[in-house]
Amino acid sequence: MNPKVRTILAVVAGIVVGGIVISAVEMFSPHQPPADLDFNDKEKVAEWIRSLPSSAFTIALLACFLGAVAAGWLANTIAGAHRPALVAGFGLFVAGVFNLIAIPHPVWFAIVSSLLYFAGAWAGGRMVQKTIQKRSR
Repeated sequence: MNPKVRTILAVVAGIVVGGIVISAVEMFSPHQPPADLDFNDKEKVAEWIRSLPSSAFTIALLACFLGAVAAGWLANTIAGAHRPALVAGFGLFVAGVFNLIAIPHPVWFAIVSSLLYFAGAWAGGRMVQKTIQKRSR
């Protein structure tokens, strides 16, 4: 397969799997929105977000990090290079920004989660590089 096509597919696969991991972690969080919450009502959504305990944000940050690790790991595993992990992390970051725009979050959460996409993708990609280095010794 052409290396450029392989890299593009690796990044897309990483972003998709990262999104699935994030959704799965958040799905199992005990802090689910009320069944009657209308996400079109920005005020009600903001009120619900303000009522959440810090553990809800911790779980959401963990989801961002684990999703980014999975994305970086998969992208680098498929592509066999380090940059695809960071590109996959950027893709998750962009999706995260859209989420932050759509649903109001505390500013500290927006900053930390944005950094975690890159840190997680780098860590996931680095795991692949370490494995490759060990094999080549």
